[in-house]
Amino acid sequence: MADAGGIGKVALITGSTSCDSIGYTIARILARKGYDIILHGRRAEADIEPLRELLQREFHVKCHYLTADLLQRSEIENLCEKKIEALYPDGVDILVNNAGCGVHAPLESFPVDKWDEIIQLNLTAPFDLVRLTVGAMKKKGWGRIINISSIFSKKVMKTFVAYNCSKHGLDGLTKTVANDCFGTGVTCNSICPALVKTSLTTKNMKIKAEIEGISLEESEAIFLKTRNPSGQFVTVEQIAEVAAFLCTPAADQITGASIPVDAGKWAE
Repeated sequence: MADAGGIGKVALITGSTSCDSIGYTIARILARKGYDIILHGRRAEADIEPLRELLQREFHVKCHYLTADLLQRSEIENLCEKKIEALYPDGVDILVNNAGCGVHAPLESFPVDKWDEIIQLNLTAPFDLVRLTVGAMKKKGWGRIINISSIFSKKVMKTFVAYNCSKHGLDGLTKTVANDCFGTGVTCNSICPALVKTSLTTKNMKIKAEIEGISLEESEAIFLKTRNPSGQFVTVEQIAEVAAFLCTPAADQITGASIPVDAGKWAE
């Protein structure tokens, strides 16, 4: 059962179609607090229907699934100006820019097509989504824009050039939007996780373990040593709870912030 906090408000969370992902977990937490939910991704509707129906049934909120390729500006515009407007003529109240990707490669041989793709998905798409939704938030006098950034918005990994640059840019976008929205009731913040435990993270650690001939436990220890000084993974629930907090009255005066949930990485 949902609580009353988000009654009458709707949240769009990009990249929210995997059950153990940051995006879907944010959707669950916000649904629990009473927000209507728009899940987003590129998968077939039939594949997402169980997740959509579960949120709607469990929390008694409206839950929709809308597709859009965030690598295409025309699809982003169609998502906001047609698909969402048909459901919610007054626009969304919360935008969570969660979708993202990254590729490791040496600088001198970094694939330029991957550079373009990563910058588009991680930085340009959030800009377009903000551009197309913030006006309605201002008119209503309330809105929350939450960008899921990374520890690599302040740190860098030399083989992660496009991801590093996109997340540095995303934090710059966060500050710029916050400045634009001063006094309107709309806030914009970014959340910056370190290594988060998801099925994708586990898959990558298994691949590393197989290549190096080590156990999964040893592979996890190597990942944590280089990424999370606490020696523990950040959980998707921890990220989601921070996002939910940013939607409460207690966070009305938090804007333009880059909030680390980084197991102490920025303190090193």
